[in-house]
Parts: sequence; structure tokens; C-alpha cells
Amino acid sequence: MGKELRSLVERKLKEDLNNYGVQKEQLKFDWSESCIEGHDSEYLDGSVENFSGIAVFDEEDNIVADGWMEFIHEPNFFLAYWDSVTTWDRDKLLQKKTFGLPEHIWIQIPEGIRSRYKVGQC
Repeated sequence: MGKELRSLVERKLKEDLNNYGVQKEQLKFDWSESCIEGHDSEYLDGSVENFSGIAVFDEEDNIVADGWMEFIHEPNFFLAYWDSVTTWDRDKLLQKKTFGLPEHIWIQIPEGIRSRYKVGQC
């Protein structure tokens, strides 16, 4: 991913973490253990793929989330979100979300392309 694309993906994933109990502003993404898991697409300044093994830390280096990202890229529409994520508050498990398209993402997809997607499926 290019710098602009990575910044967009991280911003979208950070916004999505609000849906899973993470309300922190200063977050650091660690892509060092991530793996490519399937489809890819060209967007902005690079190529995006769905990755597993993404970790997110707060300003004190406490893990706040880890999981897999997914994305939707259609003409005039791009959205990255957590496909599977576990969130933490220090050592306390906040939430564990398994794979599938969540309702809060579904409602962000333009109606003209929703027929290509189903809630609960990628």
C-alpha cells in the first residue's frame, strides 16, 4: 500500500473500532505480522488487499485490537472495515467479532451496489 492508501485504510479501521468498544484517538497500527488473505484492488497510490494479523496499540503500547481487515472497492466507493476483530481494554476482553459483513457497514454501502453484498457475508 502506498502512504495515502494506508492512511485511508487505517483511518477507516480506526473509525470502525468505535463499533467494537475502542474509543481512543491515538492509535498505532502494526502491520509487521500481517498476511495477505485473498483479493486485491488498485486504489489511490497502491494496491490494497484483505489482511490478517493486524494489531493496533494505544499510546502506552497496550494492544487494543487485532484481527482481519476487509474492504469494498467499487467505482466511486471504497470502504475498509474489520472482518474479524478482537478488542481489548488493557487485559480485559471487550468484544470478539467473527467474520462477515456487519450491519453498521452494510448501511454505508450505496444502495446501487448492495445487491452484490449480504449482511454477514464478505
